[in-house]
Amino acid sequence: MQRLLNFLVSIRRLPPLSELSGDEERMLFELRELWEQRGTLTVADAYDLAKGTSSITSYRRLVALKDKGLVDITVMEDDRRKRKVHFTDTAEELFSRLVP
Repeated sequence: MQRLLNFLVSIRRLPPLSELSGDEERMLFELRELWEQRGTLTVADAYDLAKGTSSITSYRRLVALKDKGLVDITVMEDDRRKRKVHFTDTAEELFSRLVP
């Protein structure tokens, strides 16, 4: 158990994870899990992840991930009212380092 805890702590100390709040980190990994299932993400998906929090709070967390260089938010071509979420190269590099 101690080895697992040491591993988790060492991962969380690495940038960019060290720059995230716990809620932002949780959202990043939950978005990745959802992307693995669906292959695409929207801002509405981010709202749905944070049960018990307002959509404004969820959007602020998503924008914080954008400001920290982990996701991009773009307008969808077919419906300009909707926004799509993409992982940046920084996030993809982080994910690749975490998975052997």
